[in-house]
Amino acid sequence: MRRLVILPLACGLLLAACSQSSPPPGPRLSVLAGSELKDIEPLLPKVQQRTGVRLELRYTGTLEAVDTLQAGEALDLAWLSSNKYALLTPGVKERVRASERTMITPVVLGLKASKARALGWADNPNVTWKDIAEAAGKGRFTFGMTSPTASNTGFSGLLGLAAALSGKGDALDVSDIDGKQLAAFFKAQRLTAGSSGWLADAYLKDQDQLDGMINYANVLLAMNRGGKLHEPFALIYPKEGILTADYPLMLINAGQREAYEKIVAYVRSAEFQKAILETTLRRPINPEVQVEAGLYPTTLIELPFPASYRVVNAILEAFDNEFRRPADATFVLDTSGSMEGARLDGLKTAMRLLTNPDPSAGGRYARFRQRERIVLVPFSSSPGTPATYTLGSADQANAQILARVRQSIDGLSAGGKTAVFSSVHQAYQDALARRRTDKVDRYYSIVVLTDGENNRGESWREFERWYQSLPPGDRGLRVFTILFGEGKPAEMESLAHLTGGRVFDSRTTALSAVFREIRAYQ
Repeated sequence: MRRLVILPLACGLLLAACSQSSPPPGPRLSVLAGSELKDIEPLLPKVQQRTGVRLELRYTGTLEAVDTLQAGEALDLAWLSSNKYALLTPGVKERVRASERTMITPVVLGLKASKARALGWADNPNVTWKDIAEAAGKGRFTFGMTSPTASNTGFSGLLGLAAALSGKGDALDVSDIDGKQLAAFFKAQRLTAGSSGWLADAYLKDQDQLDGMINYANVLLAMNRGGKLHEPFALIYPKEGILTADYPLMLINAGQREAYEKIVAYVRSAEFQKAILETTLRRPINPEVQVEAGLYPTTLIELPFPASYRVVNAILEAFDNEFRRPADATFVLDTSGSMEGARLDGLKTAMRLLTNPDPSAGGRYARFRQRERIVLVPFSSSPGTPATYTLGSADQANAQILARVRQSIDGLSAGGKTAVFSSVHQAYQDALARRRTDKVDRYYSIVVLTDGENNRGESWREFERWYQSLPPGDRGLRVFTILFGEGKPAEMESLAHLTGGRVFDSRTTALSAVFREIRAYQ
């Protein structure tokens, strides 16, 4: 969920006690910020105190940020984890009037220490990305990673791996992409996510079933110190190098250059850089700030980023359609009487967007993918008959299948009561049955949208008892719930938490945007 965060003027979150006087009035700058930067919110009042400039952050994902910049939306600053892709994108580079790095964290593979030792990778400076890809393809470890089309950690992990395996550096062309090794590597991926923070939380819940994850080094280091891991991570730095996030602060509105320069000067100062290190464990950009010995390697080898917008997009397309495990995506959709009119129309519009080409960076990767199985389960007083569609790898055949999906969506009509949990129960059982007989290794997920309280069939407590009675191997098909209309937030949150899913709130965000965001978790 993206939201505008208006940070308070109060001094309570400052790093040190601030004076009783309020900071002098100054400009307010709108900032398009990567979602990873939520962890520096406690430091922002100090920025205002020292510079007189108030930063108002609106959080977004990597490709969504590129779309926003490309569309020409009025902004003062952008503060992303990386701007490498943005600066390759037509129409974006000319909007960036200045750019300064503010902190550093590598994107690395963190493995349980025992697994790293078993593979011979612990403290091994000679392990290569090829070694890692081959071990993954042989099933010697499993990992979680964010979606490359939604989050910078997955994006950097995929592009770094592609660059390293090709050996071509920034001269990488589409023909150089080693699809065989990339597909082998992603056979080991067992968890996907739309943000690095949610990935870390999900790993904690499933850590006994996973060997590691690709994430920011500072996130992995913080988890090692957090006391919740059953076993700490060993951070793997392949000898070819890694891609780093350097959090460039970019000036978009040339009229705010003076305020921008004040912000940059303070953010890069030793005072603020020390606070960044202490608060987030990111590596300071200011050499005056000492970093704890052993926290990061003395030298970080940076992999070259592909120099072509076309090549980057080709890698992302190939990941979705060829390299990653295909999805089994069930959509449990409320068609009760209260959905009549604008609500059902909004649901249909949002679902149709997943079937149609979308030229935007975020939209084209949110659509249904090759090899994906789509299951539509409308419900009202009872679960409706599921409609199942399985996409292949041929564009023309897929276009015909997606046309049938649109016909099913267009044919939805409202009426009856609201049997939420009976419908989720049936959808879950059906997904388990498919998984038991499936010849393809898939991600299974269930999305539930309802605008009202459960008033027919199984209750929440009955569903909870049934779920907890399942054998451990049958639990964990993630259910993602959408808050919509008057639906009971507490029950929807409990359903998502019980199954390891996540809640999305369409009461404050457009339903079409929510469906696009959910796709990173499927």
